[in-house]
Amino acid sequence: MRIVLLLIVLAVIGLTLARWLGQPSQTAPAPPEAAAAPAVPTRPQELQKFEQDLNRFMQDAASQRRREADPP
Repeated sequence: MRIVLLLIVLAVIGLTLARWLGQPSQTAPAPPEAAAAPAVPTRPQELQKFEQDLNRFMQDAASQRRREADPP
């Protein structure tokens, strides 16, 4: 009788774990990839353009988050 009860408990735990691990996480939705981050430069001459691209990317991302947080 104990073995039957143990098997039932293990089956319930197994089904619960399978259902829990089979579903995707709902904690934080992935942000839409509107613009990709600029590529890291490989030559020193490209550093200035990379800095400008990175600043533009950060400002665009901040303004997009601001628009999403405060809809009109």
